[in-house]
Amino acid sequence: MLFLKYKKSSLTKTNIFVLILLLFICSKTIGQSITYSTLTLTSDELKTAFIEDSNYFSGGNNDLPYFQSKNGNLSMRYYKSTGVIVIFDFKSKSDYISLIREIQKNAYFRFKYCTDYDEPITYNYETYNDNKIRFDFSEMRISVEYPSKVNSFLDSNSDFTTVFVCMSKGAYAFHTNLKCEGLANCDAEIAKSNIREAKKYDYRFCEICTDDE
Repeated sequence: MLFLKYKKSSLTKTNIFVLILLLFICSKTIGQSITYSTLTLTSDELKTAFIEDSNYFSGGNNDLPYFQSKNGNLSMRYYKSTGVIVIFDFKSKSDYISLIREIQKNAYFRFKYCTDYDEPITYNYETYNDNKIRFDFSEMRISVEYPSKVNSFLDSNSDFTTVFVCMSKGAYAFHTNLKCEGLANCDAEIAKSNIREAKKYDYRFCEICTDDE
């Protein structure tokens, strides 16, 4: 009985040690990885989280800081235009693709966008708190635009977003993506317009442009 009792106690201590070790490893891994929930933070919450995270070092000023992971797999930089924009640059393709899959699973997909045949197709998503996420597959970069009064005004005027329309007789849709498969079948002139004008002539939003497949 004494032997069994001792054995049980020894196993318990071993298990506790293994558990603590696993938690430590996980915390280090989680600390250096970006998840979808990271992209739903406000810009100030994101800044605070990275300042307090020992897995990153920072530079720049308080308004426009930049962060670099100590393992070199990620850098993050703040910009300002009509509002705050944060750019995430990845070195690890697996981390980048993993986060994109999370975005596709959890965020609201808006549309694909491309105004030129030479530029990559940009995928536009939105979080529940109106953070706008954009990425393409030509570079391992994700940008997040945070809500602002100016951006809200621009969104309210989104009917002026550039779109493309096939001028053939049977065409019925407008496209935000010049590389859209629907436009590839166009045997007439492709006209550049905006959403308001296209709707005026009874065109509707292309289903392919609003499909993230």
